[in-house]
Amino acid sequence: MPSYVNLNKNTALYRKVKETIDDLKKNKIVGFRLKQGQIPQYYVKKHDINAVYKLDLPGYWRLIYGILVIHGERKALLMELFDHDKYNKRFGY
Repeated sequence: MPSYVNLNKNTALYRKVKETIDDLKKNKIVGFRLKQGQIPQYYVKKHDINAVYKLDLPGYWRLIYGILVIHGERKALLMELFDHDKYNKRFGY
């Protein structure tokens, strides 16, 4: 899985992920929230999270993130950044 810090800074993918991170820091929700039945158990088990969001990115990439409340403050947890094929595998499509 690629890491945001390893992305080429001159690509549309990098710029969109950076924009998304900036939006999340401002408590702006981006993408759409997955329904409970759509959330892979992988995320529930690994991150103990059930508010999961998906954002479609340039080049058929996907960003999956969750929203946590820690000491009354909302925090975003970036969980996975992957291409369409790996996204399909994770979600069982």
